[in-house]
Amino acid sequence: MNSEFSSVEAVQKYLPLMYELAIRLDHISKAFDGNLGLSAPFAYEYAYFQFRRVCELIALGCLTLHGDIPALQKSSTKKEWNAERIMNLLHQNYSYAFPECISKYQDSLGWHIQANSKPNALSRSEFKDLYNECGHVLHRGTIKTVEISRDLNTEMYKKAMTWHSKLVDLMSEHAVTRSK
Repeated sequence: MNSEFSSVEAVQKYLPLMYELAIRLDHISKAFDGNLGLSAPFAYEYAYFQFRRVCELIALGCLTLHGDIPALQKSSTKKEWNAERIMNLLHQNYSYAFPECISKYQDSLGWHIQANSKPNALSRSEFKDLYNECGHVLHRGTIKTVEISRDLNTEMYKKAMTWHSKLVDLMSEHAVTRSK
């Protein structure tokens, strides 16, 4: 067990990851709006590259915040780069490690935080789906599959915009609960 874990230091390491995540989500918006000078097929691929990085940032951020869980202190866990595997390891050791969107509101009794307040927010199962979809979009495939047309259509583009919306709803204001 790591007796030197500091939640303050973990948060200090987490915040730059979330800052990077926010920049990446903003750049996806700019790509979709045509503000990066990319044609639709390139904006689509660019979005999926950013989605992949965002998934990695979410997983690494959660791992950072849960660095005091003994099972996650193995050197193999610290070397893991696959976001889905990281989230699976986290979930095996603490089932509430995935971020939750929150909304804050104030009434006569003070400030309140409501978790899971946005029904469109990306869920843990959707996280896995998105991460896997990134692999399919970003890899050209084999010599056989490259012959199959992968022309971008409206539905594909709309799906990418939906993923973006789900990520924004999840991460714009969120909380990651701790096991202790």
